[in-house]
Amino acid sequence: MITLKKYKEYLLKNKYLVLFISVLLLFGIIVGLYLGISHIELLREDINYYVTNINSKTYNYLLFHFFVLVIGVITSFFAIGIPLLCTLIFYEGMSMGFLLGIFTVTYQIKGLLFVLIFLIITKLFYLVCLIMLFSKTLHISRKMIGKYIYKTDPSIIINHLLKGCMVCIALVLIYDIVLWFSGSYIVSFFKFLLT
Repeated sequence: MITLKKYKEYLLKNKYLVLFISVLLLFGIIVGLYLGISHIELLREDINYYVTNINSKTYNYLLFHFFVLVIGVITSFFAIGIPLLCTLIFYEGMSMGFLLGIFTVTYQIKGLLFVLIFLIITKLFYLVCLIMLFSKTLHISRKMIGKYIYKTDPSIIINHLLKGCMVCIALVLIYDIVLWFSGSYIVSFFKFLLT
């Protein structure tokens, strides 16, 4: 069981990684906010269409998440998976900022509340798993580089890290299936904020 003390120890041990991911996300959010706000006039019709049809909207990220995460893990053995996952974290920050921008400008405080709830429902768990996966793939890349430079045998550690990666991917896929079948119902429950 993960305790608060273990969580704090993990954060202290990986403070530079946490800082890097936070900066990457924040930069993505800022870029997304800028893009959303600067293109609001072009997007108003799409926003209104989305809000009108919110009950029939489905959130099917299953195949996209599966392929991107599996490719990220496989390519981490060659150290090229790290830039891929960095790009994915930046993209997630950008999409969050974009949604924050367009809904806040369009619906003011009600739009901000709605989009925060929307992001918690559709992105928060995925983002946590993505960050955990990034941490594990970074360790895999470091161990593989160590294997080639220092001729070490990291097979036991890599097997452990791979099991952690598989758990992260499985959790994301379960989350995506739940979101696919019940996401539109849960999100539409908060539609009243936009009226």
